[in-house]
Amino acid sequence: MMAEAEKKTPTSNFLIKIDKIRKRSYASSIFLKPDDVIVALNNQFYTYGEKKFIEELKDLKKTNERAVLTILRNDLFIDIIVENSLGCGFITTDSNETEKIKDRFSKKNNYDIDELNEYIAMRDVYRRYDVYENSNSLSAGLFPPLWLAYSRKWWVLLAFSILFFMLFSVNFFLFLLGWVLTSVYCYKAQLNLLFSFSMLEGKAFSMKFAAKSIDEAQGLIRNIDPKSRFMYTKLGDPQIDEDSTENTKKNEEKSNIIDEKSEALV
Repeated sequence: MMAEAEKKTPTSNFLIKIDKIRKRSYASSIFLKPDDVIVALNNQFYTYGEKKFIEELKDLKKTNERAVLTILRNDLFIDIIVENSLGCGFITTDSNETEKIKDRFSKKNNYDIDELNEYIAMRDVYRRYDVYENSNSLSAGLFPPLWLAYSRKWWVLLAFSILFFMLFSVNFFLFLLGWVLTSVYCYKAQLNLLFSFSMLEGKAFSMKFAAKSIDEAQGLIRNIDPKSRFMYTKLGDPQIDEDSTENTKKNEEKSNIIDEKSEALV
């Protein structure tokens, strides 16, 4: 598809940039933002203009295909898997900005869609993130407690364990029926369950993007949000504000000061 576009469609010296996003559009559902620059489609630097871009995305839906869309946000390249037209307005970049982005994009590591996994990130006001792979895990259907342990939903695992223990105490066949029904339900609705668990913890949807692994996904989030925190990660400690550090030091110094009146009372 992209090869044909290169042959038949003349290129320009500008990229397109998101200007306005319509409510309930596909762009809003994948958490695109105004000022995101459309850099590439299927790893091909995209200077074919708005009209051709919209046509190609509409063709994805018609043919039930997906593509890797690369955007530039806050000087960071983000890969997103798309399957429909975005439904937003565009403006264009100038020639200087386009050349700078093109030079940076030439140094980016690009991957085919089959090499990437899709991830959904949820966060709370304390910058604590949950990152989920947007795919179904077979373990959720075969052994729900193992899936819950892997997903680190310990309080849910405890509730399930108590429920299964009570069913087993009452009747083995009732326990078996409960296990089968729970397995089917967990497999069919596992992503919605994980999202619900995170929302109960005060988290909301934040990003949808593609990466090769969970470590790379967390690294991308850390680059976007230096204060991001994850329950389990190979990354280092998040960035701490200097102001908060100074306040902590001042509080520690105050705690070490002896109050003369208190000392006299002692």
